[in-house]
Amino acid sequence: MIEVGLWIQTDQGESLLIKKDPNGYPDVVSLSPSLTLTDSQSKKEAIKALYEKLTGKSYAHAHATTRQVLWDFLEVAIQHLP
Repeated sequence: MIEVGLWIQTDQGESLLIKKDPNGYPDVVSLSPSLTLTDSQSKKEAIKALYEKLTGKSYAHAHATTRQVLWDFLEVAIQHLP
């Protein structure tokens, strides 16, 4: 099985992978040893903070699907393309 996700590197040097969990909601995996996201609450808070920082909008809602979140992240990435 192939999993698809979006890799994001923050300006603090943290690397995160955002992918879909089995229920269709965003799941974040830290690829940085300095950032530990062990429980679901810390993962939700990390996604929410990253979403608000990147998009400049408040997080859609607690039950936003991975598709909604990743689409908004992709729109931000496209705006930064040359």
